[in-house]
Amino acid sequence: MGKNSKPDAKKIELKGFEANPLAFPAHLDENRIIQELRDRVEKLKIFDSLGKTLTSSLDLSEILRLVVERFGALIDSEHFGLLLMDAKTNEFYYQYPPDTDRVKKSFPLGRGILGKGLEHGFGSLVENPSQHSDFDFEVDAHILEESSSLIQLPLISKGQVLGSVVFLTEKNQKAFSKEQFNLVRSFSDYLAIAIENASHHQRVQDLTITDDLTLLYNARYLPIILEREISRCRRYQESFSVIFLDLDDFKKINDTYGHLAGSQILTEFGSFLYQQIRSSDIGIRYGGDEFVLALSKTSKKDALHFVERMIERLQNEGFLKSKHLNIRLTASFGIASFPEDGQSIDEIISAADHAMYKVKKSSKNGLFAASKKPKIVE
Repeated sequence: MGKNSKPDAKKIELKGFEANPLAFPAHLDENRIIQELRDRVEKLKIFDSLGKTLTSSLDLSEILRLVVERFGALIDSEHFGLLLMDAKTNEFYYQYPPDTDRVKKSFPLGRGILGKGLEHGFGSLVENPSQHSDFDFEVDAHILEESSSLIQLPLISKGQVLGSVVFLTEKNQKAFSKEQFNLVRSFSDYLAIAIENASHHQRVQDLTITDDLTLLYNARYLPIILEREISRCRRYQESFSVIFLDLDDFKKINDTYGHLAGSQILTEFGSFLYQQIRSSDIGIRYGGDEFVLALSKTSKKDALHFVERMIERLQNEGFLKSKHLNIRLTASFGIASFPEDGQSIDEIISAADHAMYKVKKSSKNGLFAASKKPKIVE
């Protein structure tokens, strides 16, 4: 080709195309690939940063917040769940989102899609989970009643299944892809380490604030929880209630059956109390046969209904059945609520304590709410 020769027009026309003249321009296709790679690198940076943050945290609530806010955005999901195993019962329960019922629910291994995954220790990507043969509404629809897809992956540390992580897409949302599943698979390793670290830390902390006999919290934890509740209620203009209760005539039980039997009754009663409260509530052994319940986001009216139900259940509960006995207990209950019965920890404790002693000094086996007339159970 001479110096002044023009390039072949046909070659110019085809430059940047494949053999087919109608093909998409190659340079634009390259731009798309480059952008996808940049997006992927950015996601990996976020993923790596999140993983390091998770594994350095010892606060389970902070771990869950990071998962919901940051990792959920990576896989386009706002619906997250964390299931944990109960090593004592070999059952599983929802740590997040927490159960709203006062009686904590747990499920046997193998129940529902999620229970099957925990039982066998495998992960799964399920489209239209409600149509799956293993679907169980109570277990699998706890987070989202209807979803287009579900990712479930076990959290395994040192060969032990700690629980599982669950993500869902909404009914009309595009189902999860295999790539998103693999991202969650990698993420679950970080989360397993974070949860195990947080659990170990929590167990050490619990040793200093847990009552050995009942496994409820001890009196040292009461000012901590009340300070937290007061701060939260002031911030969000909410209320909470405190219940003081004292077992009636417990000395007679010790005198009749002995102190070992009395200790076992306290253990069983602590378990009874734990079954009555929600995961957001706190049960405390205050000392001897006195107990305190701190009910989060609970008005005085709701606390009254709660205690009335508890008194009814207590009347039907037998203790020391393992010793071939069927001892019945009654208790005196006092209720105080923030903010109407006190603005400080001391005021709330004093109001609930005085309310309880008004029942104790009358006919026992009843309840009294601060600023209200006593109600005695016949």
